[in-house]
Amino acid sequence: RYGMAFQIVDDILDVIATDEQLGKPAGHDLIEGVYTLPVLRTLAHDPGPLPELLGRALDEEEMAKARDHVRQSGQVGSALQTAQAYVDEGLAALDLVGQGPATDTLAATATHLIDRVRAVTD
Repeated sequence: RYGMAFQIVDDILDVIATDEQLGKPAGHDLIEGVYTLPVLRTLAHDPGPLPELLGRALDEEEMAKARDHVRQSGQVGSALQTAQAYVDEGLAALDLVGQGPATDTLAATATHLIDRVRAVTD
């Protein structure tokens, strides 16, 4: 569950964060033509310019246009809810193991994933 949440958060941050916040170039998935969860949900609910842009490598201007559309589509929030659901499932699984230093660290790490997105959006 942590791995799924991690990947979704990484995909969200690629769309919403700056290069400085990420510590790597933002929008890289879009430039490479990778269809992430926020992009797939945007395509399903409000495709806008995405169909004409995606499926090929994008230049910086096209990437910015695609990122703006995904951010404005409302699907970043939807993807974050999915990541939160995976975190919640993971935390529930940890409850079965019992508290201890290892499970406390795993729980804190999973919660930090969601907090990282919220820090960028606040």
